[in-house]
Amino acid sequence: MAMMISKFHKLIQSRLLWGVFLIMIVFSFVIWGMVWPSDSDDARQQNAAGMLDGEPVSHAEFLAAYRSTAMARTLALGREAAATPEADAMLRRLAWQRLATLRQAAGMGIAATEDELVGAIRSNFVDDQGQYQRARYEAFLQNMIRPMGFTPAMFEQHLREEIAIQKLGSLIGRQAHVTPLEIRRTFDTLLDSFSVEYVRVDAGEVEKEVDVSETEARALYDGDPERFALPEQREVLVSVFPVADFLQDDEEFSEDDILDYYELHIEEYTSTEEAEDGGEPRTVVADLDEVRDGILAALRREAALFRADAAGTELALRSIPDRDGRIPDFAEEAGKAGHPARALPPFSRLDTPMDDAGPAFVAAAFGLEEDAFNRVSDSIAGQDNVYILYLSKIHPPRVPEFEEIRDRALDAARRKAVFDALSAKAQAVRDDAVAGLGSGKTFADAVASHGLEVVAPEPFTGLTGSASEDEAVQALVQSVVAYNQGEVTEPIGVSDGLLVAHVAARTPADPASFSAYRDEIASAIRQRRAQGLFMDWQAGLLAPDRFTDYQRMSYEDEAYDEDGEPEEDAPDDTPPAEDESAESL
Repeated sequence: MAMMISKFHKLIQSRLLWGVFLIMIVFSFVIWGMVWPSDSDDARQQNAAGMLDGEPVSHAEFLAAYRSTAMARTLALGREAAATPEADAMLRRLAWQRLATLRQAAGMGIAATEDELVGAIRSNFVDDQGQYQRARYEAFLQNMIRPMGFTPAMFEQHLREEIAIQKLGSLIGRQAHVTPLEIRRTFDTLLDSFSVEYVRVDAGEVEKEVDVSETEARALYDGDPERFALPEQREVLVSVFPVADFLQDDEEFSEDDILDYYELHIEEYTSTEEAEDGGEPRTVVADLDEVRDGILAALRREAALFRADAAGTELALRSIPDRDGRIPDFAEEAGKAGHPARALPPFSRLDTPMDDAGPAFVAAAFGLEEDAFNRVSDSIAGQDNVYILYLSKIHPPRVPEFEEIRDRALDAARRKAVFDALSAKAQAVRDDAVAGLGSGKTFADAVASHGLEVVAPEPFTGLTGSASEDEAVQALVQSVVAYNQGEVTEPIGVSDGLLVAHVAARTPADPASFSAYRDEIASAIRQRRAQGLFMDWQAGLLAPDRFTDYQRMSYEDEAYDEDGEPEEDAPDDTPPAEDESAESL
């Protein structure tokens, strides 16, 4: 044994042997861990949402742009837009455009300062006297931003990006130029006075004379069967948890809870009263004690909604496979929970199977998949209920046989026939008007044979007509500017038919007033043109030779599934934590 130990000591003391051994280890690790160029490119693509100007875009960076774009759309609409493949594809495209624009802005050193951020917030949350109201801002965050799944810090990061984009747009928009001729033409369009007389060809009257046969409907179907394609549909089981079942009428809340609710919803308790002496109106805020009962009712409902959501979530968790791989029966579990599941008829993305839940219900249903772990939805909160969905079946898009959509084809054929008849009658009225006026008749005499009432509204300009509440005048002002005195317009569409109008007189605007409007008109044209230039520039950022979307290769493809993208590698411009948002506000 001693001899063996002695030999071992001599062996490990040999520097040459250890050097060879070390080289072998290092070499083997280098070879084992090496990623060859082609493998590196593949790895970058697999870990990227796309390529922009030769640089990879991480999933997290794209997802941040996607969510910010979704926030902008919701804020612009004042509500969440309906989830359709077309809308989601457009949203994805706009997200890429936003991301590319922000990269360009960053490359040019364009960013929002903290003062600009604070100024933007303070200017948008003011009272009637123009004073910033922090309570209004906090109420906006609580009632609009948080329900959308965003934090205040994420909203403020969104504002920073918007400011940077506006700065960049202003820089590019400086290239917009306006010619004197454009200003003069716009002046004439806005301030020339028009005296018009018109007749309305009513769609309802034409419809009475239209009759469509099944043969015509079948011919319309045979001409383009794809027009009648049925979109993807989903069949689901739904378990309903009424909020009222979880309401506790005697539930108590602390004074702090009541005060917090009161302050966050202060807008609801604020009104304007007219001064008795005819002075300036004054803002009145209801006293807390006056609205206490209403606040308690609202808090109890919020608590009931929370409990209903928790009960629904428990059902969802019990309906997915357990550790042993056993797949529970959703209907059985729903029955045990006391909220039996019921089957809904198949529905598409454009349907509203549950009015109470709206688009969120449909979006949740179309987010489910046919595997055991993703067939059950998260809880979906409606106005009066919480819902849990279970995917039963997916019906792929298809072109149905004529017999299946006979009624739909008949309706489409009838609408086409009404449109054709309406257009033909309006064109006949126009032809008679042109011919009659050419022979010296009045407009009324020229169209008399059609039995239509001639209407002569008060003379209008482009400015006054645009502000009119008369639908006909609003439609006329957009069309007659292209016609001279004595001419008859082509048929003009309105909600219930077509108009045919005669420009009885066109009085030029007073040349003396041109100088008063010139600068304002030039500024408006320049601003509109600057917006167009910026939009064209943004579109160029996504030119095929500069941009590749690895997930969806074209705008028309299926919508991007943001829930399927990894979120671990946050981009460099990740918004700060919620507690780091602008405290100075």
